[in-house]
Amino acid sequence: MSIMHLAPTAPSLDIFFNDTKVSTNAFTPGSVSSAYNPVERGDFSIKLQKAGSDSMVATIPLERYDSLHFYTILVFNLQANGPAQAVRVEDNFGNLTSGKAYYRFFHASPNVDAVDIYMDNAKILNGRTLADNAIQEALNHFSEVTQGSHIFQVKLAGTDSVLATRNNVELAAGNAYTLYLRGLGGGADNTELSLGLLRAAN
Repeated sequence: MSIMHLAPTAPSLDIFFNDTKVSTNAFTPGSVSSAYNPVERGDFSIKLQKAGSDSMVATIPLERYDSLHFYTILVFNLQANGPAQAVRVEDNFGNLTSGKAYYRFFHASPNVDAVDIYMDNAKILNGRTLADNAIQEALNHFSEVTQGSHIFQVKLAGTDSVLATRNNVELAAGNAYTLYLRGLGGGADNTELSLGLLRAAN
């Protein structure tokens, strides 16, 4: 399981499976797991509480977690300074081959409208909206792309207004990557708008 705490105005989080705390260190806003962490298979709900307290921030209802599957828990704000929500994403690597790299994109900036994604100045994704992958499961799938070094840009949909750029992104064949827009438009320091990259690893 991987945790992506992309709710910029939520507190740091402790993670509980049912009523058992499983996180060693609190997840601060903007932080993501660098690798999948093994968990016991079974049926459990996930509770995300404010670190060091019993204040509930978000929950994921009781679901089954299979030992042969990979999961991402995505935490996001639906609006700036609004409550946080969490969703379980099942990560499917069944279509990966050794000759291509793979990517997907999560929009997690609560005060930024729809965006277009460009790779090497060519539009590859159109009109992506906040947490749209929580509703449209197909948006969680990985798409193939040529391996090598690329430049990615996030632009306000239908315009040339660049919101975030990530240069010299090395995508290796046989690997899957999640690009994600985090932070706030107009944010600074820990809430500065930026384009993150996470390689799926276990």
